[in-house]
Amino acid sequence: MSTTNNSPRTPKSPLRGVGGLFHNFGEKLQTAITRFPLTFACIVGVAVLFVSAIHTNTDNIYTKWIMGGIVSAFASLSFYLFAENRLGKLVANTVNIALIGLIIWLFSYFSKNITDANAAQFVMLTVSFFLALFFAGYLTEKNSLHWWDNLQKTLFHLIISAFFAGILMGGLSLALVSLDKLFGLKIDDKMYAYLAVFCFVLFMPSYFLSQLSEKTASDESFSISYPAIFKILGLYILLPILAIYTLILYGYLFKIIASWELPNGWVSWLVSILGFVGLMVIVILHPITRTLPPNPQKGAQEARFTDAPKLNIPTKTPPSGGWGAVWSVRFFPLILLPLLVLMFVGIVRRFSDYGITINRLLVLILNIWFFGISIYLFISRSRQPKWILISFAIVTFLSAVGPWSVVNVTEKSLKKEFSALLTEAGWTNSKENQIKTLDKEKQTRLYDVAYYLQRTYGIESIRPMFSELSETAGVENLMIKLGISDPQIAKNEHISVNSGEKSYQFDISNYNHAIHLRNTYNSDVLFKSDSINIYLENYVVKCIWNNKVTLIPLESTIEKSLSMTGKSTHPEEIIIEKKDYKLIIFNLDGQRKADGEVKINHFNGLLLMK
Repeated sequence: MSTTNNSPRTPKSPLRGVGGLFHNFGEKLQTAITRFPLTFACIVGVAVLFVSAIHTNTDNIYTKWIMGGIVSAFASLSFYLFAENRLGKLVANTVNIALIGLIIWLFSYFSKNITDANAAQFVMLTVSFFLALFFAGYLTEKNSLHWWDNLQKTLFHLIISAFFAGILMGGLSLALVSLDKLFGLKIDDKMYAYLAVFCFVLFMPSYFLSQLSEKTASDESFSISYPAIFKILGLYILLPILAIYTLILYGYLFKIIASWELPNGWVSWLVSILGFVGLMVIVILHPITRTLPPNPQKGAQEARFTDAPKLNIPTKTPPSGGWGAVWSVRFFPLILLPLLVLMFVGIVRRFSDYGITINRLLVLILNIWFFGISIYLFISRSRQPKWILISFAIVTFLSAVGPWSVVNVTEKSLKKEFSALLTEAGWTNSKENQIKTLDKEKQTRLYDVAYYLQRTYGIESIRPMFSELSETAGVENLMIKLGISDPQIAKNEHISVNSGEKSYQFDISNYNHAIHLRNTYNSDVLFKSDSINIYLENYVVKCIWNNKVTLIPLESTIEKSLSMTGKSTHPEEIIIEKKDYKLIIFNLDGQRKADGEVKINHFNGLLLMK
């Protein structure tokens, strides 16, 4: 039996009524400023900092404060959404001020020249507080569909805000170009940067905030409208892609098991992509999977929200693929688990081969989170998808700040390893007998660790161990002091041959074909067509033409040229000529490794063939 409630009016989807998006914008903006005063203060502050950076051309002075302002804006808005209907305005504003102050204090410790570690912390904090926008106001909401309805509306307003900001930017930029080209008014390039700040830093968040509605109680009058675009995206696009992608990764898993070999390092990222796509499908299809009866044989019987028993909706004919969606969402976490084991093995291999880095540690944490959320989604009866966002936001936040953060753990670990290597070599700040006892492998590792610390944390991270280093000294100076050369330079011999690419006239009367050979950087392909394929194999140009293979050795000619002029030569012509062909080399460069392997990065020449 089905029930119908005619009194409550089903709310329109946010995808409808686009014409009313700017209705009463001024009024709504004023309400939003009153509702989120400190968030707007952060937005204005970030805009002022951007304008100052553009005006003075000294963005490095303002970068960390801009970062702090952006994170503060997201954190402030998330807290306001959480505090609404829970805390008074005075309490909410007081706590918000303390929160913003704490964030700004954290960013005050960032380097003037932002390091990779600083950038990683900024990205993680931004992601964490950005995700909080989608659940902060509904943290204790039991009705998952009420939360989902807010999610889709918030996401819609965000996309529309970005779209309008882009249109505004394009229109105003076109107006400036018109003034410049038609009336000869010289427009400073900075004006376009100022416009970008106005459109994307001021207008876009302001419009977004003006559209955010306050949370309403999820009583029996509550119902949602499921946008058709979500059904198309989830059922007919993402779900098939997910299935194909899963089969590919399982094929690779079986290959690894059959060959009994360790997985490729890339598998961690590929499994992560699969996990995120799968979780996205679970969120998008939640209303479909939640409102269909758990047993397909019940047909069109009335379904209940299992997380809101008092709320009834009439069951309609399930969409095509509806039951497949239910089963996919139900069993995807279980299907993902073996691939997560494969991902974990790949991560362990990367740690073993190359040591700890921020990215590798983040991938490990991501792997653990996938394990946790997959187990929760499979065993939990409620399976509320908001916990996907909540848990990821928490994990991301904890990974960004604190002594347990990936930034601090990685730095401490690498500093400890760096110090141990120096101690093994007998180094002290006052000692000039540098690195005599370390073998080549450990010297290479010492160089790699020092370079990573400088690039990721700045030279200040290792300066305490080398008090003699000047403010401008870098890893190269340090390695010279320690008597260590760049391992990559030491391993590889640079090869360079250059004819100057002068304008030559070639006699081609005895040849039927003239082919220009040129590769893109690090590519082995010199020329490719339906009938002719020419590529490099070490010191050999390999030509496959009409099932005939012609090998043109380069080594003797190149070595002869190098022996005459050293590592770089400028002969008039470098020609390799045989009965059936003539190869004219204009220029080439590459490396010859210690084991004799040759890699030609760039090749430019002309091949004449009979």
